[in-house]
Amino acid sequence: MEVSLKMSKTLTLQILIIVNILMFSALISAAREKKAKCPTCKDIVEAFKKGEEKTAKANFGGGNTDWEERKLGSYANSETRLVEIMEGLCEDSASECHAMVEEQEETLEEWWFTHQFKNDDMKTWFCIDKLKVCCPDGTYGSDCKECSGGKDSPCNGHGKCEGDGTREGTGKCSCDSGYEGDLCDECEDLYFEEQDENSKPKCTACHESCADSCSGSSPKDCEKCKEGWDMTDEEGCKDKNECDEENICGEEQYCVNNPGSYACKGCDDSCEGNCTGEGPKGCIECASGYVKNDEEECKDVDECAENSTICDGGKFCDNTPGSYVCRTCHSACETCIGEGSRGCTKCSSGYQMTENECKGNQKLSLL
Repeated sequence: MEVSLKMSKTLTLQILIIVNILMFSALISAAREKKAKCPTCKDIVEAFKKGEEKTAKANFGGGNTDWEERKLGSYANSETRLVEIMEGLCEDSASECHAMVEEQEETLEEWWFTHQFKNDDMKTWFCIDKLKVCCPDGTYGSDCKECSGGKDSPCNGHGKCEGDGTREGTGKCSCDSGYEGDLCDECEDLYFEEQDENSKPKCTACHESCADSCSGSSPKDCEKCKEGWDMTDEEGCKDKNECDEENICGEEQYCVNNPGSYACKGCDDSCEGNCTGEGPKGCIECASGYVKNDEEECKDVDECAENSTICDGGKFCDNTPGSYVCRTCHSACETCIGEGSRGCTKCSSGYQMTENECKGNQKLSLL
């Protein structure tokens, strides 16, 4: 009896867990569907308008004008045209769209046959008044309350109202960069207030050299300077050239000054030891295999051009940056100046020079 009772309790508990999981999944699904309804409805309205444009005067191409006008008049508001429009309302993969169109087929027919002649604002009639899935611009939530700052200028035009135009959200402001406050009517740190072209207040960024607040956008308007900038009487915050400091970078590096900072970069491979700047021109001394030219640039020495016998017989010289490599000639060559059978200067036994290339001697091969 006790075993049976325990099994019954266990089964009941399992059923309760499954029911809770199903209910939770249903709530998540409903929440997702609710969130998607307003944008889905707007997409349908836009697609409907495009469908009307696409089907305008469809299948008629000139000729008898009176006949066309009579036929177009009957087609323009026909069920045939409505079906053509509705077939193109949703992308194949847009399941929410297909579900809404199927569910609201009669409502769309009501718009088409009755209300479009009374009201050309389909979004308001269909999404806001009829389906109640959207709100007018500047309002939010289930009751379409006004956004913070008013529906005409939510968040003072300097932010976004959460849930604006939908039946969702809190109506609170998410401020644009540079603005803060419940109504986005205050300037953030490192921004100052000035008037725009319409004499309305706007927040503008301080100069990059400012460490705190400022009164304008130039370096002279900073109250304090950031690290890497020095306050001067004439220019305000002036970039500090850290590269003027001795030994600020390590061995075989050079300094690059940046606004408010600096960077250490490695010397070019053509340099021996330290350098003063970028590339071969920045070298103080040239590395082995390089020599300074007339432009004071460390240029690679072509050892192969300077010494034609630098490599042993059966090899050719290949110049590399700062050095050279002796490479073995092709098997068709006895001597060569480059790679492949075209680099031969003298052919090996069994080959002959043909069209600047050592090729196998066919007569010898036949023997």
